[in-house]
Amino acid sequence: MKLSTGLVLAGLSLATAATSDENLHDAKKVTPPKGKWFDRYVVIVLENTNKDVTFGNPYFLNLTNMGMTLGNYHANLHYSSVSALQPNYITMISNTIAAGVYDDADHNSTEMSLIDLFEPAGLYGGLHPLENSESNPISEDDSTLYVRKHNPFMSFDNIRNNTSRCQKIVNAEQNFANDVALGADAPMYMFYTPNLANDAHNTNISFTAEDVQYLMDTMLSNKEFMKKTLIVITFDENNIYINDNFGLPNSIYTVLLGNDTIKCYDCVDQQYYDHFSQVVTLERNWNLGTIPQPDGSGEGMDMWWRPFGMLHSSSDKICAYAPCS
Repeated sequence: MKLSTGLVLAGLSLATAATSDENLHDAKKVTPPKGKWFDRYVVIVLENTNKDVTFGNPYFLNLTNMGMTLGNYHANLHYSSVSALQPNYITMISNTIAAGVYDDADHNSTEMSLIDLFEPAGLYGGLHPLENSESNPISEDDSTLYVRKHNPFMSFDNIRNNTSRCQKIVNAEQNFANDVALGADAPMYMFYTPNLANDAHNTNISFTAEDVQYLMDTMLSNKEFMKKTLIVITFDENNIYINDNFGLPNSIYTVLLGNDTIKCYDCVDQQYYDHFSQVVTLERNWNLGTIPQPDGSGEGMDMWWRPFGMLHSSSDKICAYAPCS
C-alpha cells in the first residue's frame, strides 16, 4: 500500500529542525544536487524501545504497511554495555563507532562527520542556539526536555564551534511545518530528534505515535516536499540487554517510506543494516566519497558498509505523482 496523504493531524512536537528564516539559512536559494535514489532525506530518531512493542502499536504497524521495513536493522551499541545512549546517535553521522564517545556525558570529538562531506541545507538536532547564534552549552533543559546527548552534531568540535553550522540547529516546534511548506525548496537533509517526551524516553510508544503521526501528516500532505524524498523512522537501540556479545542482538524497528524512493510497499528487506548504513546510503546517493579521518588515513566503517537496498535509482521511471507517459 502506497503512502496515503489523507491522514488526520495529531500531537504537536517539541523537537528541532532547520529553519526557513533568512537570518539562519535561506533554503530557497539553495539548489540541491540530484541524488541516485532520493533528493531529500529525513530521519526521525526515537528512543530505546523493544521492536515487538513498536510493532504492537497500531500506528507504527500501519507505517510498515505504507512503506518498507528493514527487518534486520541493528543499533551499534547498547546502553547496558556502555552505560550510554549517545553513541548510537553519533554513529549515525560518523564513520567510526560513536567518534570515540562511549557514554552520555558531554564529550567533544575532534573527528569528522557526514557534515564535512555534505554541508546540508538544514541540520536537525536536539538543542537550539543561543541568541548570539553560538552553540547552546546546556546538557539538559528541564523546561523543554531537550538533551544534548540526543543531538549528535553537538559532539563534533568543527560543528559546535562553527557559528554558521550552529545557526542551523533550531526548534522544530516553530520551524518544522514551515520548512516542509517550502515544498521542493525544503532542506535536502533533515535529522529530527524529538524531546524526551515525544521520543518515548520518558513516556511510551503510544504517546510517541501521536508525535510521529503529526510529522508524517505534515510531510505527506505536501506533494512537492514528498517528491523523491526518503523518510527513515528508527530508534537508537532496543530495550533488551543480552550479556553475550556485548548486548547483541540489538535489532530495532526501522521503516523506509517514500513513494518515489522505495521499490515495494508492505514488504521487508532482510539484509543486515545498522546505523552506519545511514551514512553510507547518504554518501553513495550523492556520490560524496567517504568521511576523512583527522589523520588523513580515510579508514572508517563507511569504506566497508553497504547502503540500503531496494531503492529506486535515478534511471527508474517514477510515476507516483503523475501518470506514466
